[in-house]
Amino acid sequence: MISPKNRLFLLGFVLVLLAFASGVRTLDDVKKARGLNDADVISAIKTFMPRGGRDEYFSFVGTGNSGTMVVYGIPSMRIYKYVGVFSPEPWQGYGYDDESMLMLKKGSLDNRIYGYGDMRYPAFSETKGAYNGKYLFYSDGANSRVALLGLDDFETKQMLTNPLFVNCFPGVTVTQNTEYIVQTSQYPAPWGNKTADIETEFDTKFKSGVTFWKFHDTESAVESGHHQGRIVQEGTFTVELPPFTLDYFDAGKKSSDGFVVGVADKAGKHYVYVVDYTKLEAATDKVVNEFDVVSTDAAIAAGGVAFIEIPNKVSKVKVSPDGKYFIAVGDETIVLDFAKTKDALANKTFAGNTDGNIPLIDLATVKHASLQIGSGVVDLAFDKRENVVYTSAFNDKKVVKWNFDKGEKLGEIELTFKPGQLMVPQGNSVNPHSNYLTVVDKEGLYENIPNVGPTRPSFQHLIDISSDEMRDIYTMSLPQANVYGSVAVLRTTIKPIIRYPLGTNSRTGEISPYKTVAGQEKIEREGNRVHIFGTLIRSHIVPEIVEVNEGDVVTFHLTNLERAEDETHGFTIDTYGKHGSFEPGKTASLTFTADRPGVFPYYCTEFCSALHLEMEGIILIKPKGYVEIEIEEHVFTEEELLGYKKNYEDKLVVIDATQDIINGVVTWLKENNYQDYPYVAALVEDAFDQLGQAEKSKANHEKYAAEGKWHDAFLWAEQYWQYQVKTADVGIRAKTILTEEIEKKNR
Repeated sequence: MISPKNRLFLLGFVLVLLAFASGVRTLDDVKKARGLNDADVISAIKTFMPRGGRDEYFSFVGTGNSGTMVVYGIPSMRIYKYVGVFSPEPWQGYGYDDESMLMLKKGSLDNRIYGYGDMRYPAFSETKGAYNGKYLFYSDGANSRVALLGLDDFETKQMLTNPLFVNCFPGVTVTQNTEYIVQTSQYPAPWGNKTADIETEFDTKFKSGVTFWKFHDTESAVESGHHQGRIVQEGTFTVELPPFTLDYFDAGKKSSDGFVVGVADKAGKHYVYVVDYTKLEAATDKVVNEFDVVSTDAAIAAGGVAFIEIPNKVSKVKVSPDGKYFIAVGDETIVLDFAKTKDALANKTFAGNTDGNIPLIDLATVKHASLQIGSGVVDLAFDKRENVVYTSAFNDKKVVKWNFDKGEKLGEIELTFKPGQLMVPQGNSVNPHSNYLTVVDKEGLYENIPNVGPTRPSFQHLIDISSDEMRDIYTMSLPQANVYGSVAVLRTTIKPIIRYPLGTNSRTGEISPYKTVAGQEKIEREGNRVHIFGTLIRSHIVPEIVEVNEGDVVTFHLTNLERAEDETHGFTIDTYGKHGSFEPGKTASLTFTADRPGVFPYYCTEFCSALHLEMEGIILIKPKGYVEIEIEEHVFTEEELLGYKKNYEDKLVVIDATQDIINGVVTWLKENNYQDYPYVAALVEDAFDQLGQAEKSKANHEKYAAEGKWHDAFLWAEQYWQYQVKTADVGIRAKTILTEEIEKKNR
């Protein structure tokens, strides 16, 4: 007879067997359970990124009015990072620490920090027309700003406001060696913040224009090979145009280097403008708002500008990778010959004039080919295959593949949504490089996408274009984003850093004057101005206690001492709304007025180790008229001292055991030549730094133990052990990574 206990065991065993038998165990089981076909499985495999896998491309997309940037991978479509650009972003402390606040304020004409931006079409820096992976640029349509981002650390480095344009087209392009960052106005308006009557003075007082921001790429003094480019006003100029509404534009490549082409509209007429900026660099004839301007008359006289009238609405104009053609995207998409256009401009073979007496080039003389794409054509992206391009027809729910040299259709894919902006990785450069096409879906009204309220995310579709049969293989939702254009580059082209040289101001690339190293932490006061020079390292903020008076202006200057990868520390002060993000090696500052008395914790907001919760401190803001109360020193009883002695002795046992672990890890690392692996070596150096800082704690706990001051001895022993734990934590991490590296090497 089976006992009740055994019956229960047998019943449980049977239930486990049944669950296992009915569970999903094979690929066929998964397909059947989820209603998948073979094509679904192939699509999933093409986008699946196994543990330790790496995406082929990094893609960068602006979030429209959110003012931030999203970085994601292709083909996995995983989001890697949100980056603050035109609006504050609290995760990275962007717009909250002093350094980024100063940069944002410098980027406005009235010392303001705007809470949003309108950013849609980014551009990479280029060398000979190829993406070099160093910088990224954006234009803010709403606030007429241009931004520079460094791709060594994925941070915004510079912000400038265009002093002429009331609003800008929310996109930029770069010339093929990044000599200029090109930005245009969008809607015409009077320059110089002047007013004018729109009915009677539109043609005389309203203007549009094209700005060529001069860019310098220089070696930083911080370390060799680290670049710190800057947009500079010297050499920057703007070409004045009559009041046209300007849209998307592109810069020439190879044989068409030196030219910019773009979309212009006015009074129901549609144009492509052509600017030869090499003829205008020395043609400045006036200064407006301290900005060099080439007037329309001067641009015409220099032979640097002409328009081409297009019979139908144009949504984009893009230059082909070989630089031979520029394509006006519309329902009838027209291919224009750059060589013939240049000849017409040089020889002044014009067919009349448009507004402002700007010469017109006859479309028939420069047209190379065309194709009727469909209805509501939005965008175009170049393929790596010669003369092959993709065009989206919004109303027809399709993307058409065609040969732009011959004007011949090669195929199409019908979609379940209305396609908008297109992107092939490296597609705006001289070397498109991908078997993938991304397509923006702004509506998401298909296939039962879950409803999350009236405002829905944008969607990015991944289209497999590796064969003649194009396939929609993945749908990616992008929250907090009003998505338009994106750009992507081979991931290996970008060389991100994992730490800054100690004390770096990440916005300027220079060593901060507020850099603080371990042992040099201090608090300085001058009148009501208080400066705290502190450090951050797992899991300790130094100083731990700060006392100031109500009304003091207080600045925390903090340096992250870590060398380990991804050991970022956050820092916030309760109630005062101050937050910073401190990546390894970075120095940044947080300033506030201590106008609310009380005791306020400050602490690390970024999980950094097992002892993360101990990474905190206190700021005491003493109210006006506060009088110190003298507190008598506590005298411990014999019983209390014996208790602390027992705690101290127990802690010594733990300290010895922890040291055994550290010694074992160190021995293993040495036996496996850790120094041959730079990242592991940096971690080991960081671990020894932690233990080195513990020497003071060790000396103190031994000193107080010798004096029989067991309370103090225990506290210092506890401090020493915390340093040991940090050391062991980093050491074990180094061992884990080295083990993985050795396994890779031996495969």
